[in-house]
Amino acid sequence: MSQDIRAFFNEKAPFWDAVQEVPEGKLRALLSELPIARGGVILDVGSGTGVLVPFLRELFAPSLIVELDIAEAMLAEARKKFGDDGIRYVHGDAKDVVFAETFDAIVCYSSFPHFEDKKGTLRHLCAFLKDGGVFAILHTASREYINALHAQNEVTRNHLLPEGNEVARMLASLGLSVLIVRDTPEEYLVLGLKKGVQ
Repeated sequence: MSQDIRAFFNEKAPFWDAVQEVPEGKLRALLSELPIARGGVILDVGSGTGVLVPFLRELFAPSLIVELDIAEAMLAEARKKFGDDGIRYVHGDAKDVVFAETFDAIVCYSSFPHFEDKKGTLRHLCAFLKDGGVFAILHTASREYINALHAQNEVTRNHLLPEGNEVARMLASLGLSVLIVRDTPEEYLVLGLKKGVQ
């Protein structure tokens, strides 16, 4: 992600939660479909102000959540809300951050369109996914809605969410088994599972 997108989200961080409406029921239902074992380590990519944190805690009781965002002001807002208990905050770009741990699940909620090199970023992140780990890309709105919304702003107008089948092919090319491809007028979910060595 470019410095433009970092500046864009840093500027919006202080009032982000006040203007973003989280469809809690829909988000909880989508996350409930993810086959994530309780007590694992979860990476929340493009985590923003920590929208997923309460849902991940409720559904999966992870031993650790790693919140990754390119905008340090977003992470600061998340830390104000959730503190440091069971959470590690990482400021950086998803395409090249090196993590100290590997993950049972990697979740990209409302962040995937902002990856400049989508397949390259997926390849990098998958290196930190455990065998049998879950990789999920999800939105609580349609691809068409997301892309139209991004088109309204100069910074995000080229940040498009690809068709679900295209993302599924990216995951499959990286050796993941694709379990779900849902690209509907209501929501978006592409779910992959990293295969163990045979």
